[in-house]
Amino acid sequence: MVRSAVRAGHPTAVTSCPTVSVIPSSTVGAFRTMTILSKESGEEFKKQNYSSRMAKTSRPVSPHVTIYSFPIAALTSITTRVTGCALSFGCAGLGVVEIFGGSGAALSLMQDIGGSGALLAAGAKFSVAFPLVYHYLGGLRHFVWDNKPDLLTNVDVEKASYGLVGGSVVISTIAMVL
Repeated sequence: MVRSAVRAGHPTAVTSCPTVSVIPSSTVGAFRTMTILSKESGEEFKKQNYSSRMAKTSRPVSPHVTIYSFPIAALTSITTRVTGCALSFGCAGLGVVEIFGGSGAALSLMQDIGGSGALLAAGAKFSVAFPLVYHYLGGLRHFVWDNKPDLLTNVDVEKASYGLVGGSVVISTIAMVL
């Protein structure tokens, strides 16, 4: 049997199936029905705390990130983004010092930090060197992965991630000592 229907201004043929499968009434109770919230109950739902809602249902609150161990690849990816932000804020900070302090103020600040003791100077050097080296090496790693996708195996990604962290610490320490 073919019926004609009009949808969006165009007639289309809709066929109705002669056989209809019916779910037995004994299995209907096994399925969860869809919950439809009114606007008022939806607003009330938003006001409730997640933990109190879960307590009412007798279900445990998911510990999610408190028990999840991030893989080294995820941690190095996050660190690459953090070091990029740190470099941006550091450059902006130097620019602000130069703008408001006058010509040569940033150089004077760096000389003051360098002359304020070996421990403070070494920490300052490392805090500048590590984000720069890490972000640069992370960029090189992604450049290689973009051009050689066959290197993107789980084992190789993990090795590259440990190499990134280790190499960044070693190079940054060498730069700190110089």
